[in-house]
Amino acid sequence: MSRTEDRIAQWRARREQQDAARAAHGDLPIDLAVIASKAEALGSSDSEDADPILALVLESLSGQPSATVGERRRIYDAVARGVERGIDGSDPQSDYAELRRRQLRTIVRLIEVEARAGGSDFGPAYRPEGLDEAMKPLVDGYRRRRALSDKAEISRARRQAVLADEAYTIAIPVEEEPDLVHLRDILARVDAGRSASDSHDRPRWRALRALLQYQFVILKSESRLALVWTLIGPAVLIALLMSAYFISGIHTILNMDVPTFAMTGSTTWFMFRNIIFRTTASFHAQRTLLNFRAYTPAMLGITQGLIYMGAYSVVYLVLIGGGHLAGMFTLPANLPGVVFWIVCIGLCGLAIGVIFGSISVLWPYFPRFAPAIERALQIMSSVILVSEQLPVQYRPFVLWSPLAHAEQLLRSAYFEGYKSEDADPRYFFICFGLLVLAAIVGQRLVRSRSTPL
Repeated sequence: MSRTEDRIAQWRARREQQDAARAAHGDLPIDLAVIASKAEALGSSDSEDADPILALVLESLSGQPSATVGERRRIYDAVARGVERGIDGSDPQSDYAELRRRQLRTIVRLIEVEARAGGSDFGPAYRPEGLDEAMKPLVDGYRRRRALSDKAEISRARRQAVLADEAYTIAIPVEEEPDLVHLRDILARVDAGRSASDSHDRPRWRALRALLQYQFVILKSESRLALVWTLIGPAVLIALLMSAYFISGIHTILNMDVPTFAMTGSTTWFMFRNIIFRTTASFHAQRTLLNFRAYTPAMLGITQGLIYMGAYSVVYLVLIGGGHLAGMFTLPANLPGVVFWIVCIGLCGLAIGVIFGSISVLWPYFPRFAPAIERALQIMSSVILVSEQLPVQYRPFVLWSPLAHAEQLLRSAYFEGYKSEDADPRYFFICFGLLVLAAIVGQRLVRSRSTPL
C-alpha cells in the first residue's frame, strides 16, 4: 500500500512540475520546459559554485544519450532560458548574473568539445576536462568586481551621511559581536569608575594630552631629516640674509648687528610658516579623529602649533646659546618681551593655519595657492628688513601685515638700541583677534565636511 502511495505522490509531483513548467515556458516542448523550470533556481542563488549548473546540464543530456548537435543545442538553450528567467525574477547583482552566464557558456563549450570529439558518457560522475581551470578566473574576476562594487557603495553611503550631517553606521560581523560586547563591558566599568568630583574640563584636557602624544608618535615615525631641518632651515636663511648684508658692506642695521637681526627674523618666520602648513594639512591628514566627540579641527591645529612652537623654542635656545658662545649673536635685552612676542607670532600662525585648513576643506584647490601667499607674507612681514629701512611712502605696504608689527616689536624687545617707530601693538592685537574669530567660525563651518569619506 505504501509503495503505491509513493508512486502516486511521485506522479503528482511530476504533474505539478510539468504544469508549472508549462505555465512558465508554454512555448517549449514539455521536456524542455521542465529543464528550463529547473534552471531558474540557478539564476536566483548566491552560490559561486558551477557544479549545480553542470549537474543540471548533465541530467538533461543523460535523458538523450544519442542526441544530435541540434538536440543538444535545444537543451542548452532551455537551460540558458531558465537561468535568465531566474535572474530576472530575483534581480541579483549584475556582476553575479554575468558570472552565471559565463559559467554556463563555459560548461556548454567544454561539454560540446568532448561530445563532438567522439562522445562521452554524461553520467553523474562526468566532469569535462579543464573545467576547474576555466572556472577559477571567472570566480576570481567576479570577486574582484564585487569587492570594488562594495567599496564604492560604502564610499557613497559615507558621503551621503556626511552631506546629511548624520552618523554613518556599519553592520557588525557576527564573528566580531562577542568582541563588541566585551568592549562595551570594559567601557561601562571605566565609566562607573570615574570619580564624581572630576571637573567638566578634565576630559577635554585628557583628550588634548592624548592627541599630543599621538602627534609625537607620528613625528617620531617620520623622516629624521624633517626634524633636523627645523634647525638647518633657519640656519640656511640666516646665512643668506647675512651674506646679502655683508656683501653690501652692512654690518649693523639701526643699531642691530646683522647676524642677530637675521636670526630673529628667519627663525620666527620658519616657525610661523611651519605652523601654518602643518595646521592646514592636519585638517585632512588626521580627519578620522573628528569621529570622536572630544576632537575638533581647531584642536588638531592647536596640537600642531604647540609642537612646532616647542620645537622652535629649542631651536632659539640652541642658536642663541651656541651663537653667543661663538661670538656671533648677542643676548636679548628683554627676555620676557622676546618670549611674549615669539608666542604671539606662533599663535598668529596657528590662527592663519586653521583658516587655511578650513578654506582647503571647502575648496580643495586652495593649498596650491598657499605657498604663493606665504612668500608674499615673507616679503611684507619685516623678516628680511624692517619698515624704518624703507622710504616713508613705501612703509604702508609693509605695515598692513600684523606680522610685520610683531617682528619689529620682537626686535625692539631683543635689541636695546632699537625701538620701532612704526610698529603698533594695538594694530597687531586687533588683527590677531579678527584672525582668531575667523578661525573659530571657519572650523565650525567645515567640521561636518572634514569627516572621513
